[in-house]
Amino acid sequence: MIGKNLANPSIDNNVNKSFNASVQKSQVCIFLSYTSEDRNTVKKIGEYIQDAGFDIYLDIYDESLQRAVSQGDPIAITKNIEKGLSVSTNVFCIVSEKTVGSWWVPYEIGFGKRADKPLATLTLKDTITIPSYLEITRIIRGTRSLNDYLNELSKKSNLLFESASTFIGKNPYSMSQHPLDNYLSWKE
Repeated sequence: MIGKNLANPSIDNNVNKSFNASVQKSQVCIFLSYTSEDRNTVKKIGEYIQDAGFDIYLDIYDESLQRAVSQGDPIAITKNIEKGLSVSTNVFCIVSEKTVGSWWVPYEIGFGKRADKPLATLTLKDTITIPSYLEITRIIRGTRSLNDYLNELSKKSNLLFESASTFIGKNPYSMSQHPLDNYLSWKE
């Protein structure tokens, strides 16, 4: 079972309808928080998470949000970010050295914290420091700990457990070429 991006209108024009169907299936939806400079890397990580069977909310496919960004409308941007966060069960920050300059990532983490959503941070390859506000999240460093995290999430969702376990089993830590090698280290 491959997960879907709830921000993608080609999946379903009504995000809340898709989310409600996911909730009824005990599905996890992971909001991907990131700085725009890391967009291409985040797309690859999002695809990997979807391949493991999880739904994601990756805002680059949210037409309403992209329109608000192009119009420079901070009220609409905020409304759309909050919509994405509210339909997600978990907040997952993908962080690089560039994240320090982001204005929206701290907002997304704060909104998720206030809504009591589980928070996690994945550090990209060669990331040495992370902003202090991310220290309140679960820190994930590397592919191995990402797989462990996804496996833990799958155990909380009955329908996902078999799918994610099978996917992660096919992507062992010792693979000579992992799809995220260019973005993550093998640490932890």
